[in-house]
Amino acid sequence: MKKPLLVLFLFGTVSIFGQSTKSKNIKVAIPSYAKKPVPQNVNTYMGGFANSKNAALPFTEEAFKNALKFQDFTKLTDENGTPDFLFALNGLSIKDLNLTISRSKANETYSVSIVPKADAAIGILTMLNGESVHYNRIAVLPKADSQGKVIPVVLDFTFDEEEKYLTFANDEQAKGTPYLVEEYLRVNLGDNFLTEKLAPVLYEDYDIRSNTDFEKFYFIKDKKTEGLEDETKAKVADFEEMSTAFTNLEQLRAGKEQLQSYRTYWEEKLAVYDLSSKAGKKAGWGLIMNLYNVALMQEDFEAASKYIDMALETEEKKWITKGKRNDFNKHYERYVLNYDKDSGERIYSEGYTVDPILAKIAKKEAIQGNNVDKAVGYVIKDDGEKMEGKISMRFSPQEQEGGNIMDISGDTTAKRVTVTYVNAKGKTKNASLKCKEVSEIVIEDRVFEPVNPKKGVLKTSDAGLSGFNLNTTVFMERVHSGTGITLFKDLTGVDTYYFAIDGVKKAETASAEFFASCPALASRIEGGEFSVSEEDQIKIAKAYSNECK
Repeated sequence: MKKPLLVLFLFGTVSIFGQSTKSKNIKVAIPSYAKKPVPQNVNTYMGGFANSKNAALPFTEEAFKNALKFQDFTKLTDENGTPDFLFALNGLSIKDLNLTISRSKANETYSVSIVPKADAAIGILTMLNGESVHYNRIAVLPKADSQGKVIPVVLDFTFDEEEKYLTFANDEQAKGTPYLVEEYLRVNLGDNFLTEKLAPVLYEDYDIRSNTDFEKFYFIKDKKTEGLEDETKAKVADFEEMSTAFTNLEQLRAGKEQLQSYRTYWEEKLAVYDLSSKAGKKAGWGLIMNLYNVALMQEDFEAASKYIDMALETEEKKWITKGKRNDFNKHYERYVLNYDKDSGERIYSEGYTVDPILAKIAKKEAIQGNNVDKAVGYVIKDDGEKMEGKISMRFSPQEQEGGNIMDISGDTTAKRVTVTYVNAKGKTKNASLKCKEVSEIVIEDRVFEPVNPKKGVLKTSDAGLSGFNLNTTVFMERVHSGTGITLFKDLTGVDTYYFAIDGVKKAETASAEFFASCPALASRIEGGEFSVSEEDQIKIAKAYSNECK
C-alpha cells in the first residue's frame, strides 16, 4: 500500500507546484493625480527661498528651482515675471536643534553632537497669484538605529574653523551658526532630499503627472511547458524597456495602444489557466497583477478594478492583493477629483481655502515684530530716576537656543525691560527692570507703561505665582490718553487693546459690561458699531471722554 500512496503524493506535488510565478521589480510610468485640484488658468510655477532670520538650507536656491519638474505647469524662468504658483522654502535655525559642544584644547578640535527638536521641520509655503494658500512641513527627524535609539549627528572641526560653526558669548558659552545648521542638514537629509522627498510632496498636492515607480511584474514558472518561463520572462523585460519611453503623462496617454498589446498577451496566457484549481490560481494570480498594472497605466479604471477583484477571488497572496485594492481606491478617488468619471473632462477647483496654520504663522511673526531690540530711549523708574540707554523688551514667547532648563520664576514675556547703558566708569552695563520698578518707557514717540489687565486664568501667559495671587501686569504701548481713560495696545497679541479707566483697578478690553456706567456707549459697543482696529478703539476712548465724564 505504501508505494501507490507515495506515487500519489509525488503526482500531487507536481500538480500543485508545477505552475507558479516569479517576479521582477521593473520601472514603469504610473499616472498620478493632484490631491488639491488647481483652479483654471494656472499655468506657471517657480521655486524660491523665504528663509526667516538665521535659517539655513543645505542646498542653493538655484538647486531647488532646478529640482522642481512639474508636468502640468510650465516653469517660469523670467526672474522678473510673476508665476501663478510660487513655492517658498524656509529652513531650520539653531533654535530647532539641541547641541552638545565638546572641546579638546590638547587637540585643538571641537565636536558638536546634534539632535533635532521634536518640531524641527522645513516649511514650504504655497502662494497662488501672490496670495499665501497652503503650508507644508517636512519633519527633520533624528537618525536612529534598528531599535529606535536616537543617533546624534556629530560634526568635528578644528579651532581654526570655529568661527564658521560657532559664536561665543564668552569662553564657556557658545551657540551654533547658520553654517553649522547647513552642514547638519547636509548630513542628516542626504544628497537626494530635493528630488526624492521635497519635490514629490508638492507633486502629490498639485501636479497631474506620471511617476516612474518600481512595480513587480510576474513571469510564469511552468515545468510542464518547455520554454514558457523564458518567453514570459523576456516579455517582462521587453515591457520594461518599452515603458522607459514614457517620461511624462502626455507620452503615457499617447502610448495606450502599445500598452494594449502587452495586455492582450497576458490575457491570452491567463486564459490557459483554470482559476478554480490551486495550480491555476498560483500562476494566474501573477498574470492578473500584470494586467492590473497595465490597466492602471492606461487609466482604464473599470478593468483595473475587475482585475483586482479577480486576484482577490484566487485568495493567493491576500495581503498583497488587499493592499493593492486599498491603493487602487485611493488612486481612483484622486482621479475623480480631477476628472469627470463619465466624460473624462478635466475638473478645476473654484479656489483654495487658506490653511488655518498660515494665520497662526502670521500672528506669530507679527508678535515677534513687536519685540524691541536695543532701541535708543530712556526709562523712568518708579522712584523718578531716569535711565538713558538702549532699550530691549520681548513680547513674543521666548524660544530656547540651548538646553532644556526650566525657569521656575515663570514667564517673563512683556514683564521685563533691559536698559543697556554706560556707567560713570565708562563700562557698559545691563539693568533688567520689572514692571513694578518702572513708571514709563520712552522710545522716540512711543511710550510704554506697566498695565494690569483683566484676563482669564487660562489666557494668562504668566506662570509665576506669589502665594495664591497671579501676577498679570505687563508692559503695553500707550496709544491714546483722554479724560479719565487711557488706551493701551497689548503687544503680546494681535489687534488687542485694553482700556484703563481712572479709579478702576484692572484694564479691560471693550465690552458693554465694562462700560456699563455709560449706557449710551455700552449700547453702541453691544450693537457692533466698533471694529478691533486701532482707529475704532480710539473712537471708543474719545467717546468715553466726551460723553461719559
